[in-house]
Amino acid sequence: MTVALSNNVESRNSGSLAVRVERAVAQWIFKGELSAGQKLTEQEVAERLNVSRGPVREAFRTLADIGLLQIEQNRGASVRKIDLEEAIEIHDVYSVLEELAVRSATRRLSGAQIEELKSLVESMDDAAEAEDLDRYYDLNLNFHQRLLEGSGNRRLVSIYNRLLNELHLYRRFGLMQRGEMQRSNHEHHQILEKIAAGDSEGAAEAMRTHTSERRRKMLLGSERFDPKSH
Repeated sequence: MTVALSNNVESRNSGSLAVRVERAVAQWIFKGELSAGQKLTEQEVAERLNVSRGPVREAFRTLADIGLLQIEQNRGASVRKIDLEEAIEIHDVYSVLEELAVRSATRRLSGAQIEELKSLVESMDDAAEAEDLDRYYDLNLNFHQRLLEGSGNRRLVSIYNRLLNELHLYRRFGLMQRGEMQRSNHEHHQILEKIAAGDSEGAAEAMRTHTSERRRKMLLGSERFDPKSH
């Protein structure tokens, strides 16, 4: 999930400050304020957040480690840009992790946790009805994150989050068109129905259907935004 941060980040703890800078820059990327390939300078970010360059430098290194920035010697930092072929490779691994996670989570989730998932899906229905892409996007990320955490597999969650970071610039493509949010959330309802029934294999199959459809939307979205396809 993205974290709302003030542009004026203040802290006496340099470590804490670097984390806040990291989250702020990540949010700019997730919201599209920074585009793939866009260059960043320590000075510009420091001025925007009203901090010194030290925490920015530290945040840049962390963001590079988690796949959001690319740092090149003598060229500085830029938002990481991945081509469609790499994005599909990442997505396919990411999708397998989601199947594994939902299979495990179905056996572990409590009634209260399932109710929380139900509430998220209902909120996504409302966001889709209102055509509120930003709200739907955040709720969607939360839904999938809860499923991953519900698996109880910390290593799986760690790998998943790294891949999620790399896919953020691609994830919105298919959801931008009218009706796509509703179709996507119908699939969430199907996943949740299998989870509530304790059907781990059925939940994994429903997730497989969801990720296959998401892959199709990603491909269509890439064609839509590629000038060579027109």
